[in-house]
Amino acid sequence: MTRLAQVVFAVLVAATLGAFFVTQRLKSAPRLVQTLSVSKLYSPNFPFRQAGIRIRLKRTDDVSVSLLDANGDVVRHLVRGRHLETGQPLQLLWNGRDDDGRVVPDGPYRIRVGLRREGRSVTLIDEVVVDSTPPRPVVQVEGAREGQGPLIFPLPGNRPVRFRVLNAHPNGAPIFRVYRTDLPRPRMVVRLPAAAGATTGEWRAPSAGPRRPPAGTYAIVAQVRDAAGNLGSSYPFGPRPPKDDPPARPGVTVRYLAGQGPLQPVRAGGVATVFVDARKTPYRWRLHRLGQTRTLAQGLANRPLLRIPVPRGPSGVLLLELHGRSRAARVPIPVTGPTHARVLLVLPLITWQGRNPVDDDGDGLPNTLDRGGPVRLARPFAGRGEPPGFGRHESPLLRLLDRPRVDYDLTTDYALALSGQRALDRYRGVVLAGDTRWLDPSLGLRMRRYVEGGGKLFSLGTDSLRREVRVRDGRLERPTGRSAYDVFGARVDPIERKPVDLLAGDDAIGLFQGGDGAFSGFAASERTRDPGKGARVVSVAQDPAGRRVIVAVRLGKGLVIRTGLPEFEQRLADANVAALTRRAWEILGGR
Repeated sequence: MTRLAQVVFAVLVAATLGAFFVTQRLKSAPRLVQTLSVSKLYSPNFPFRQAGIRIRLKRTDDVSVSLLDANGDVVRHLVRGRHLETGQPLQLLWNGRDDDGRVVPDGPYRIRVGLRREGRSVTLIDEVVVDSTPPRPVVQVEGAREGQGPLIFPLPGNRPVRFRVLNAHPNGAPIFRVYRTDLPRPRMVVRLPAAAGATTGEWRAPSAGPRRPPAGTYAIVAQVRDAAGNLGSSYPFGPRPPKDDPPARPGVTVRYLAGQGPLQPVRAGGVATVFVDARKTPYRWRLHRLGQTRTLAQGLANRPLLRIPVPRGPSGVLLLELHGRSRAARVPIPVTGPTHARVLLVLPLITWQGRNPVDDDGDGLPNTLDRGGPVRLARPFAGRGEPPGFGRHESPLLRLLDRPRVDYDLTTDYALALSGQRALDRYRGVVLAGDTRWLDPSLGLRMRRYVEGGGKLFSLGTDSLRREVRVRDGRLERPTGRSAYDVFGARVDPIERKPVDLLAGDDAIGLFQGGDGAFSGFAASERTRDPGKGARVVSVAQDPAGRRVIVAVRLGKGLVIRTGLPEFEQRLADANVAALTRRAWEILGGR
């Protein structure tokens, strides 16, 4: 070993011994700082609440207090060089922010006290743990299995709806509430009792009588407060649990009587299969044609699968009326006649189900395309069983075609989406009844080919043919937002909701024959700004400002007629509206 190495080694040994003796001296020295109280858990989410630190000194000194993060870096100076007498308490408050005014990250923060006269600092044993993360409770309704949809109420034997709350760790009594979620704005129905620390609960809703909850979609929501004071709500009023957390199943669907009709039209003379949910109680049923009172078939049943022979007759919609103890529901059944007609009437089943506020997955929220989907096609319609908007749009048109009876074939856009181009090309004209808001992109492409090849199409709805949705395995997936252009390339403005009067102008195809061409007193309209590339307007009814609303557009060898009036079908009793509808039917090739 060289002389230099020996010297270095001796210095290191001396330093180590010196540090040892200093440490022993400090250990044996009396405590210089006494901790009176420290807020061990603090949330900066409350602006009027602060973490408290209370200390006092054994000897008079000038004191500085700062907070250190886990890396030992100073994040906040609470006081600098304050003179403190022996035994005098020092009360300090911290709002969870650093010296720049920013909220510090969650985690433990140590308290360092600097003593100027002593020439050293002391780090207190007690820490302030900052916790600003709200708890994430998860509600799971018992009996609702993942992937099987929500729990359906009433339950057999009038059992209550039971649920449990995971990830709660409540500090005090949690808050359990039931919300109805299929309304324009969720509404609280009832607050459920909960004891301190409760992680289970019950909803004892009556299944009969005036106090029973209305049929609809409900969610049980838990609110819990953690030890730091953070308040957290369960889904859907709180965040959706991550994939690695327990799944949220807070949904309860209240249903007393409902029926699920066929997705595709039934051939006249065949059998319609309807699934009936009467909560395992007997029900009466009656079948009649829409707009008629004559009973075609009736009976009493208690099974969920109801098979009904469909009498021979023309195309149209039959209504199945269901009657339970004190509930009634109606199920529309589309029927197509035994012979081939020239005109095909298309019911917008995709749009009906896309707007149907029913909970498919048990998360307590309606699955609709406006909410992003996905949406199951095989499900009953909410309410009394009729599709959304059916009474305002499709029903008046079907009743008009029955007086006098008009020959047509009937199908749904879902059935067309599953078929090929020939399903359209075999008809001279196609009528889209009601609002065809969403359309499978492949069907939209086939419709354009149909018109360009010489087909004629009459669209009675508004806000139509401007959104896409994928039809896959009985589900509607990946809906798009509204485009400025429809599937035929026309640029259509959003609906303007103000009174409008229209007067027919150019009419190269005689669309307005049979009336005086005046359409007055409508509350809203949809303007066709541009018919599209290669298209030409051949008939038009416009407002006083010259904006085109009712149009007939020549596209390729074919024709597209748009009403542009949301109230069009509701005004079919008006002479000019009825005359335009019949004339459009004649142009399409109907009799």
